[in-house]
Amino acid sequence: MKKLALSLSVATAMLASAGAFAEYPEQNIDMIVPFSAGGGNDTFVRALQPLLEEKLDTNLVIRNISGGGGAVGLTRAQASDSDGYTLAAASNALLTLEALGNVDFTYEDFDFVAKILEEPYVIAVGEDSEYADLDAMVEAAKEGTSVQVGVSGVGSSAHIAAVAFADTAEVDFNFIPYPGGSETISAAMGGHVDAVVLGGAELRSALESGRLKALGMSYAERSESLPDVPTFQEEGYNLSLTVWRGIAGPDGLPEEAKEAWVSAIKEIVEEGSFEETASNLGLDIVPLYGDELEAFIAESAEVMKDSAGDLAAK
Repeated sequence: MKKLALSLSVATAMLASAGAFAEYPEQNIDMIVPFSAGGGNDTFVRALQPLLEEKLDTNLVIRNISGGGGAVGLTRAQASDSDGYTLAAASNALLTLEALGNVDFTYEDFDFVAKILEEPYVIAVGEDSEYADLDAMVEAAKEGTSVQVGVSGVGSSAHIAAVAFADTAEVDFNFIPYPGGSETISAAMGGHVDAVVLGGAELRSALESGRLKALGMSYAERSESLPDVPTFQEEGYNLSLTVWRGIAGPDGLPEEAKEAWVSAIKEIVEEGSFEETASNLGLDIVPLYGDELEAFIAESAEVMKDSAGDLAAK
C-alpha cells in the first residue's frame, strides 16, 4: 500500500506539473516592437507572427512603440510584469542604447528568450570606387587621405560597427551620418562618400544591381545570403559582429513561458517554414538559446561598450 500511495503521489505531482506548463499561454501575448511599422524589427516579428500563433495557440498582439532609437519601447517592455505576456523584439539597438548611456536599463534587466536571425554589417563602396578591397581603403586612410564613410545616424549600431572596424584597422575614417539607410546608400551610389557601413539586408538590392560593391562583412564565416563577400577576418581584421534579431522580456520570466517560446521557435526553425521568408529578407537563420545566447549577448554588449566609448571620444 505504501508503494501504491507513493506511486500515486508521484503521478499526481507529474500531472500537476504538466498542467502548470500547459496553462501558458492563457491569454493574448503583447509583443512590443520598439520601432515604427515597416522597419527591420517590425518586419521580422510580423513575418513570424502567424507561425508563432499557431505553435503557441494564442494571439500575438504587436504593439509598435517607437521613439528614442528604440529606448521608449524597450523601457516599456523592461518595466512590464515578468509574467510572459509582454515581450519585445530585441536587437542590437538594445545593446547600443546601453553602451551610449541613453537608457537606465542594462541588458541584464532582460531575459533573452532566443536569437533567431542575423545579418552581417557590410562595408561597401560605389561601383566606380578606386578601392578594390579593404586593404586599399585602409592604406589610403593611413597615408592621410580623408576616407569618408557614410553611416545611418549618429550613434546607430552601424555607426558603432564602423568605429569598431576603424579601431581594429588602426585608422581614422571621416564618418558622415545620414538620417537613414536609404539616404546613406544614395550618397554612396552618387559618390558623395567613399564607403558605407550598413546591414547586409539593407544593402542587398544595391549590391545585386551592381551600384555598390561589398569589400567585406562582419560575420566570423561567410554569409549564405552574401557568399561572395569575404569576412573581415579573412582579410586580416580581427573583428566579428552581427546585426541580430530575437525575442526578450523583462528579467524573471517564468520558466514555463520561456520553454514554450523556445519550443515553438525550435519547431518553426526545424520545419523550415520560415526559411524562405528569411532568405527573401536577406537574413540568415542562426538561432541561439540558453547559455549560448547569454554568452553571445554578453560578448556583443562588451564590444558595443568599447566601440561606443571610442565613438564618444572622437
